[in-house]
Amino acid sequence: MFRLTLLTLALLLGGCASEPERPKDQPSMIGFSLYAEGDVNPNESSWPSPIALQLVVMAEDSKLLATDYDQVTEDVEKALGKNYLDHQDYTLLPGQFKYLPPVKVSEEARYIGVIAHYADPESAQWRKVIKIQNKGRAYQVLVRLRQDEVELLKEEE
Repeated sequence: MFRLTLLTLALLLGGCASEPERPKDQPSMIGFSLYAEGDVNPNESSWPSPIALQLVVMAEDSKLLATDYDQVTEDVEKALGKNYLDHQDYTLLPGQFKYLPPVKVSEEARYIGVIAHYADPESAQWRKVIKIQNKGRAYQVLVRLRQDEVELLKEEE
């Protein structure tokens, strides 16, 4: 619990040290903090295990929210069709924290999705989506990988 409190404080204080408000015609910026809790992704023996995840940039979120796990794990680009813009793959160990510096949001981007590859996807909440604006904003997003669910917390600076 203490670690989570520190992580949340770091996320919020990061916004205090950020640059001044972005002009409305400039591309938005988005940074990520990835955190896998110590009990993340229990395997068959109930031991925590590394978890793979994908950060997906989309023009629209309906296909990700409607697709099933097997479709999206085979080929995320094919599963999301024209809604897909880009993605990045990561793997975290239980208890690991990873900071990703802010990047520019593409003009077509409207949604950011997370797909977490849990050992038992049938009993896990393996996807989450947040809406973003592609101009004039600065976001910091915490991706928190819990035991059997992914959580997204968005701070707008």
